[in-house]
Amino acid sequence: MGNAFSYAWSKYKDNWGPLVLITIIIVVAMAVIQFAGRQIVASAFDASEGTSLFGGAAILGFAFNALGLIVQLVVQSGIIKGSLMLTRGQKIDVGQAFAGINWGQVILASLITGLLTFVGLILCILPGLAVLFFTSYTLFFVIDRNLSAVDAIKASFNMVKDNVGVLILFWLATVAAQIVGACLCLVGLLVAVPVVIIAQAYTFRTLNGDPVTA
Repeated sequence: MGNAFSYAWSKYKDNWGPLVLITIIIVVAMAVIQFAGRQIVASAFDASEGTSLFGGAAILGFAFNALGLIVQLVVQSGIIKGSLMLTRGQKIDVGQAFAGINWGQVILASLITGLLTFVGLILCILPGLAVLFFTSYTLFFVIDRNLSAVDAIKASFNMVKDNVGVLILFWLATVAAQIVGACLCLVGLLVAVPVVIIAQAYTFRTLNGDPVTA
């Protein structure tokens, strides 16, 4: 875990420009969705007068959480592609980061994982967190190995399952890093998000036995 974050920080310092720009796109997209979601959910809650925890307002809230996750994963693909390029010793720019991605499979994979997470969140939260954990490398397999959405989800599940002891600590560390970034008036996310994804790219390469360029 220490090697992953050290590597990620080093690469971030050398390539912060395009990484920050892509992260801004993610933050803006998420902010728009969250704002719209809050307004719609608040209206639905007022209409239902809070009579049911699992009424229309609650369902809308879960739905917007799932939509936010889907959009985040799709836009995040640019940083994932760029991070994978960095592990091969390539330089990146915004255009290259979004080029050559199988968007159909990225969107399908994001829809599937978003739906599974949505269902998991309804089932007492923990199953949703488990889905997030075991599918956390899905887009890496879609983008780097050109796998289909379903095969990428299976590959992510198997990789995480086979390395669960290491990856659960790493995953918790990435969540903590992003929470700290969000607490720093969101500006910290411009560092936390790309550093976390580069660290994920490092673990993706090393746990699959692929070489990583320093």
